[in-house]
Amino acid sequence: MKKNIAIVLLFAVFIFLVITQKHMDMVPVDLTNKLAPMSFEHLMGTDVIGRDLYELMLVGCLRSFLVVMIAGTISLVVGVTVGILSGYFKGNISMVLQFFTDFLLIIPTFIVALLATAVFGLNPVSAGIALGLCQMGHFANHAAELTREIKEKEYISILRVMGYPEWRILFFHVLPGILPLVFPFFGAMASSNILQYASLAFIGLGGDITKPDWGTMLYEYRVYILNDPLLVLWPSLGIFLMAVIFQFLFDTKKVEAS
Repeated sequence: MKKNIAIVLLFAVFIFLVITQKHMDMVPVDLTNKLAPMSFEHLMGTDVIGRDLYELMLVGCLRSFLVVMIAGTISLVVGVTVGILSGYFKGNISMVLQFFTDFLLIIPTFIVALLATAVFGLNPVSAGIALGLCQMGHFANHAAELTREIKEKEYISILRVMGYPEWRILFFHVLPGILPLVFPFFGAMASSNILQYASLAFIGLGGDITKPDWGTMLYEYRVYILNDPLLVLWPSLGIFLMAVIFQFLFDTKKVEAS
């Protein structure tokens, strides 16, 4: 219950940041105020061309969050649907879906995302779609194994004997049974998506280096790591904290008392 409240609060904070953010793309440059220290005017200081680091971090957070939501929604919805159908039904349907799942599992996610962003440009939408499509296989395989376990339960057999439609069994009994076990996997994949998007932005292939992404900031500020380490520390902390937060919020596993 507490984690559900935390998730709602996370989305509320995200919406608040979107509404209150002044500069969604281009943070103003002030060459007269380069490398300013932390102050009330600039909470995290400014960078080498006078841009406010807090605004850069905030926009980078919003863009990374968008990647996680797009990739997570695609991989979770499509992957779980394919996994349930593959695990529940037998015959040609299961064979075709399992082949599709196995094919997705052998595709290197980062390489496909790298190629996709090189062709279509690096932005949260293209990166999110590429990562989500590549990770469907992991969710499908996980959901299929869980579905096979639930399918063998006695109450499922009773529902069949009673004449319940297959779609009702899948939607009202199988799906609620596997979702709590899929969400921890969602948190792990969300953390992976954050790191992979930052890596794509760091490489800069197909991307606009003027866009305030955390990976882009790391690439730009890497040469100042000795003289001004805070320039590298802030985006590094942002990536780390967002990955940890998603991992914590969606980890629904209960620790049993010994």
